[in-house]
Amino acid sequence: MIVSISWRNVWRNKLRSFVIIMAITVGLVGGVFTVAVYNGMSEQKLRTAIDTQTAHLQIHARGFQKNKDIRLYIKQPENILSAIQEQQDVEGVATRLIATGMAATSTSNAGVQLNGIIPEQERRVSTIYQFVREGDYFESGKKNQILISSKTAKKLKLKLRSKVIITLQDINGQIVGAAFRVGGIFKTTHSLFDEGNVFVKKQDLERVLGAGSTINEIALRMKSIGQVEKLLQNFESKFDDQELDIQSWREIQPELAYINDATWQINFLILIIILLALAFGILNTMLMAIFERVKEIGVLMAVGMNRFKIFTMIVLETVFLSLTGAFVGLGVSALLVRKTNSSGINLSRFTEGLESWGLGNVIYPQLEAHFYLNIAAMVVVTALLSSIYPALKALKLNPVDAIHG
Repeated sequence: MIVSISWRNVWRNKLRSFVIIMAITVGLVGGVFTVAVYNGMSEQKLRTAIDTQTAHLQIHARGFQKNKDIRLYIKQPENILSAIQEQQDVEGVATRLIATGMAATSTSNAGVQLNGIIPEQERRVSTIYQFVREGDYFESGKKNQILISSKTAKKLKLKLRSKVIITLQDINGQIVGAAFRVGGIFKTTHSLFDEGNVFVKKQDLERVLGAGSTINEIALRMKSIGQVEKLLQNFESKFDDQELDIQSWREIQPELAYINDATWQINFLILIIILLALAFGILNTMLMAIFERVKEIGVLMAVGMNRFKIFTMIVLETVFLSLTGAFVGLGVSALLVRKTNSSGINLSRFTEGLESWGLGNVIYPQLEAHFYLNIAAMVVVTALLSSIYPALKALKLNPVDAIHG
């Protein structure tokens, strides 16, 4: 009986109920969509970093990451590679030779990190090949081909088949130089990465450095990001006696790990702000409803309805009103997120700023299904808390005074 009365009371003043339902709907759509966009940006930033920069796991000689000294190479890499091959969770592995140097043309120069790679291996670990805009990804088979970013090409005034001189220290600490020809130009969604990295074949870089078959970085790609920590612990114990730095993407880019871990906290904060605003709206609406029905509540008290039932009636009215708004709001939000997740949100006018953060100019909002259930539960809690004060206000009414106005 109380339930049906409460439901009918919600629709006694249709205009007021419609206004608060629309307020809840708009608030939830705004909050949920903001969270979805932030999740999409966070996921894209993480995926781009892993796909183009860090992989899931990297192995170096101890100290190499700090100073990039070419002489700090991995000793007996065949033992490590053999152990990696035994891991079923590993999707791909790439061996690299890393060196820092200067790229120069007749008009300009720039400091770069040379990534000596084996293209066939790299395809299974990195997606750099997917970002090649001009030329090819070492498919010509020619010696001393170099893959540079469009940003570096613009800075050095280079184009396909242009010659660039690379100067660097060899394995003995001597300054050496070599001429490379631009075989491909790439552009990722991270401008800072593009600015500092070039790619050459590992065998070409070995020849320039006089390094022989040298490896100073082994990059691993897992079948699932959730398997990284398990493999990290396994390798740390397995190769404890070797002077190696074995790092996951979290350790290589701690700021990225922080952003990823803080996502749920930021989402929660956004929703709390939205729900607090809704709580005040619901509170004011229910107080107005109580003041308009003072005589009616007085009559109910006079004919014997106890205070608990009156309290329950007002609480249920608030919950019904809030749930109706939540149902509409979450429904609209789900449709909006689904639509934009497939088509994306084009932010090309902000391309430069987005690329400095490692983001593309199209964002794909995303939310997990359980998030909507969590929001519905939070709306119910908000409604319950918002209903307490109006309900207590109603209980303080004196039946005689209420009836006689």
